[in-house]
Amino acid sequence: MKIKSLFRNAIKNWPGILFLLVLAAMMAWLMYGDITRMQAAITNYEYYQNFIYLIDNIARTYFFCIFLLMIYLTYINKQYSKWCVRLFYLVGISIFIFFAFAGQFSKYVFNIVESDYIDKFPRMAHTLYTGPLYWMTIGLFFVPKILKDARKLKEEQELTV
Repeated sequence: MKIKSLFRNAIKNWPGILFLLVLAAMMAWLMYGDITRMQAAITNYEYYQNFIYLIDNIARTYFFCIFLLMIYLTYINKQYSKWCVRLFYLVGISIFIFFAFAGQFSKYVFNIVESDYIDKFPRMAHTLYTGPLYWMTIGLFFVPKILKDARKLKEEQELTV
C-alpha cells in the first residue's frame, strides 16, 4: 500500500484515527506517570507497586495493538493474509510468556518488599496477574470470528482468481 493511499484512507476515517490518537496519548500519559512515581518512590514497596502498574499498562497496550492489527488486516484491508493466524499464535505465546513472567516477578517482589508492606503484597500480585486479562479475554472471544472472516476472504480471493 502506498503512502498516499494510506493517508487518503486515514483522512476518510478521521474519527477512528482521532480515537486511536487519543487512546495512544492516554496510554503514554499513564506510562509516563508510572515512571515518574517510580523515580519518586521512597520504599521498595512504592517502587515495585508503580513498576507493576507500568507492566500492566504496557501489557494492555501490547494486547490491544495486536487485536487492533488483526481487525485492520481482516476488516479494513479486506485482503486475506496469513498474518491473522500468525498474530493469533503470537497472542497465545504472549499470554503464556506474560503469566510466566508474572509468576517469576511476583516471587522476586515478594522477596524484596519490606516486611511492613507484606500484607499489601496480594493486591500487588492481583494487579500484576489481572491487569491485561480484560484485553486477553475480550480479544480471544472475538478472534474466532476474525479468523472465520479471514478464511471467508481467502475463499473469495481464490474464487476470483
